Amino acid sequence: MNSKYNNLPEYVNVSAMAELLQLSRSRLYQLIEQGVLLKPAYLIANKQPVYTRDMAVRNLHVKHNNVGINGQVVMFYSIRPQMKPAKTKRTTKQQTEKPVKFSNKHTDLIEALEALGLENITAEQIDSAIVKCFPDGTENISKDEILREVFRYLKCLEL
Repeated sequence: MNSKYNNLPEYVNVSAMAELLQLSRSRLYQLIEQGVLLKPAYLIANKQPVYTRDMAVRNLHVKHNNVGINGQVVMFYSIRPQMKPAKTKRTTKQQTEKPVKFSNKHTDLIEALEALGLENITAEQIDSAIVKCFPDGTENISKDEILREVFRYLKCLEL
């Protein structure tokens, strides 16, 4: 046995074998089905598939020599080096603030309407929509209902 494989454990599970071969588990099973690599043995106690150290070394030789257990020539592609993603600076606020182009009277309502897809809404448009939708005033009406009715009104004006 080669000295570089002396540090292998006595038994190697399928995941560890795939990692040693630098393959995915699905590719490992494909090569097993094709007869290129050895099939694992199964432990009697729990029926877990494992490779003995000798079996693992034979599979490693297959990868090194590019010749399978069945004599078939197999090409293994080299692994691409893992690219570390560039660290991005996370911020909780946007880098650039939107310029204020309207009065602060209905700021929350204007932002909500813009999020719903309405653009260039002015405080005057909202005032007229509120008067039209709520002739008795908005005193005991929730903000959600005001938003909904104003959105519907302004959306109908666009059509």
